[in-house]
Amino acid sequence: MVGVLLLNATYEPLVVVDHRRAITLLLGGKVDVVESRSRVIASAHQRIALPSIIRLRRYVNVPRRGAVWSKRAVFVRDHHTCVYCGTKLTGRDATIDHVIPQWYCKEHNIPANTWTNTVAACRACQERKGGRSIHEAGMHFYNPGFEPKRPRTRYLVLTSDIAPEWKHAKRVEM
Repeated sequence: MVGVLLLNATYEPLVVVDHRRAITLLLGGKVDVVESRSRVIASAHQRIALPSIIRLRRYVNVPRRGAVWSKRAVFVRDHHTCVYCGTKLTGRDATIDHVIPQWYCKEHNIPANTWTNTVAACRACQERKGGRSIHEAGMHFYNPGFEPKRPRTRYLVLTSDIAPEWKHAKRVEM
């Protein structure tokens, strides 16, 4: 069975907790039920509808985490577009380019595969640039305002095995 979706006081998803933890938070007065299932848990003194979505009564500050670097994620960040010429990339001509060349990074003990040092590029631009910096190669970004950045993650990543009520839960703004 799917767990219980825990929302912050601002209704942003935090984590999926098991039913036991959800009931403990509910009985402790720390959460409110946003959506419940038809199943009921009964004790000698009370009956509680099994929650599906719960919301914390008090806001919990959760530091925003950055996304983990991967080639695939760089292509997604750059919209599968070459940052040098602006052409749409296909699987065959898509490459990852290092803004600061890998040899320079190794020589100066700098990590090469980082969000701020990698960009999506077509094979032609990759070959034109070679092992030089973009300035040495006389190249520039297609979009002058582009800057390779670390994406921020704010979303709870769920598997396909999610409760139907999570898909249709109404968002309430405070």
